[in-house]
Order: sequence, then structure tokens, then C-alpha cells
Amino acid sequence: MYQAFYKLRGKPFQLTPDAGMLFPSKGHRRAMAYLLYGFEQGEGFVVITGAVGTGKTLLIQKLFEELAQRNLAVASIASANLDGDDILPAVAAALALPFEGRGKEALLQDVKRHLISLHARQTHALLVVDEAQTLTPAALEMLRILSNFEFRGRALLQVFLVGQTELRRIIVSNHMEQLRQRIIASHRLDPMSEEESRAYILHRLHAVGWNDDPELAPDIFTGVYLASGGIPRKINLVMDRLLLHGYLEELHSLDQTELAIVLDEIHEEMAGAPATLEAPAVPGDLDLTRAVVPSDPESALAALDLERNRIMLQLLREEVRRREVLLAAPPQASIAHEAVIADTLRSGQENQ
Repeated sequence: MYQAFYKLRGKPFQLTPDAGMLFPSKGHRRAMAYLLYGFEQGEGFVVITGAVGTGKTLLIQKLFEELAQRNLAVASIASANLDGDDILPAVAAALALPFEGRGKEALLQDVKRHLISLHARQTHALLVVDEAQTLTPAALEMLRILSNFEFRGRALLQVFLVGQTELRRIIVSNHMEQLRQRIIASHRLDPMSEEESRAYILHRLHAVGWNDDPELAPDIFTGVYLASGGIPRKINLVMDRLLLHGYLEELHSLDQTELAIVLDEIHEEMAGAPATLEAPAVPGDLDLTRAVVPSDPESALAALDLERNRIMLQLLREEVRRREVLLAAPPQASIAHEAVIADTLRSGQENQ
């Protein structure tokens, strides 16, 4: 739709992960370094966590591109509340091994024999578990047992756990000391800064041939950052809707007024939805080798985010209304109206 209108080669803000569109933010570069370091060790667990929409799956896709020339056998599991009895058949299926009618001990032996055969061909066996926060402690313990398989002093299987921040809480609060000692690298993906959010938007637009059509007012970038909290998937959602709105209204210039309309529509569509579907975040500097359960007040952070977004939306609406009044007012009233707008924005910032 809007791609042809704005003469773009593709959709810049699609929600499905595309490794070719990965923006190398500071957090993603660091996470990739941890993944590559962990891979080179060839054993144990590498844990990557982050809030919904921060780009974890995209990061794994990019990792596989980096490792495309390696002799690598990858087994992937998109975890869906797997328990201790479910994880082993899931691993066997990911390795293309028969599992129906096979008992636990038989499956363990099947998996080990397969891993030994890969080792004999000098093939690195890697198991990637996405949405790992839905695994039960029993399932995580079974993965630890699999990671212990070795042959002639070499580990046969390496495990990457990728999940939301709740994964850290599960590992820490369930006293999984043996698993924590097997974690050789761990990193949490944080939302981007305002500067990175702006660079991210421009990176994606330029990737599809954007040539300043539509023209984006400077305050668009600040508004999108405040509305999204710097989370890539939320930025994609807002920007995609903004470009669609521009196409429907046949606009070749987008400013804060158009952004306010789009944010208002999104807010109305999602009225009553919680700020996040995740459990409260675990602090990023939490040491996974220590059994410390995070404090309860962290649950207030999600509420603060929601309140900040509500205030921001109110300010955008008010600014649009005041601008309309200002444009319709006689010249002598301009200074007074500008002062009122400034007071409104100042009071909103103080309330945050």
C-alpha cells in the first residue's frame, strides 16, 4: 500500500523478524559478542533475555548468518510450556530422531548416540530454545543433563536459552545452582536510547530506499521514542501505522499532529490492555550464580511506563489542539498562546 505511494522498495517496519534489517545498536552488538564468545567455548549454556520486542529472535537469526560457513548442526525449539516429560521428545524431534513410543532412558541414549556421531564428523551441535521463560524448572534440569553429555573430554551439546526477563527469575528463584554453574555467558537486551531509536528509524527507512518522502519533522523521532520506550517492535508498530496514515491522507510531510492522531487510534484500539504481558523484570545486573529473589517494588515499573505513555498522549493531544487555536487566533494573541503551550508541556514533564 504505502510502499508504492512513497516509492519504497519494501516495508521498512514489518513486525516479523528480518535479519537483513537488524540495526546494530550498542545492546545488540554486545549481545552478539556474548553469543559468539559462548559459541566458541563449545559447551554449557548461553542465556539471552530481554523484554518483548527487543529483538532476541532477530539476533539469533543474525547469529546463524554469521555462522553459516561453520560445520554446525542446529536444533531449534520454540518452547511452549514444556515440562520435564515433554522437553526430551521435543529435543529428539528437533534433531530429526524418532521419539514416539520411546521411553526416557531410550531417548537419552538415542540423543547421545546421535551427538557422538555428529562429534565424529567434527560437527558442532547447538540447541537453541526460544521463549525459554515458559520452560518449567524440570525441563531446564533435563536440558542441564543433556548439556553434560561428553565424549573423550569434549562436550557434545551446547544450549542457547533465549527468553523474556522472567527466565532469569526462574533460574534464580528455583535454586538451580547446577544449571547456573553451567552458564558461560549471559546478557540482557535493553530498550534503545532516544538517539539510537532515531538512528534505528532512519536505518530501516534508508534500507528500503527512502528519499525524504514522506518528510519527517524532527519532533516525530522524540514522539515515537516516548511512545515506544525504545523497544524496536513498538517503534515498528507506531511507524508502520504512521506511514499508513500518511498514505491514506495522501501526505508527503508528517509531523507531531499526525503522530498524535496515530497514537490516539492505537490507544483506543488497545484500551484496557495491560502495559505488558510480561512478568516484572529482573534487574539486568542480577548475577545468575547467586540465588537472590528480586524485590516486589519492580512490579511498579510497568505501571509507571503506562502512566508515562498516558501523559505523553495527553500532551500530544493538547499540543495539537492548542496549535489549531493558535493558527486561528489574531496575531496579538500569539505570544500568550505560546506561553500557555510551554506551561502545559512543562507541567506534564514535572508530573512524570
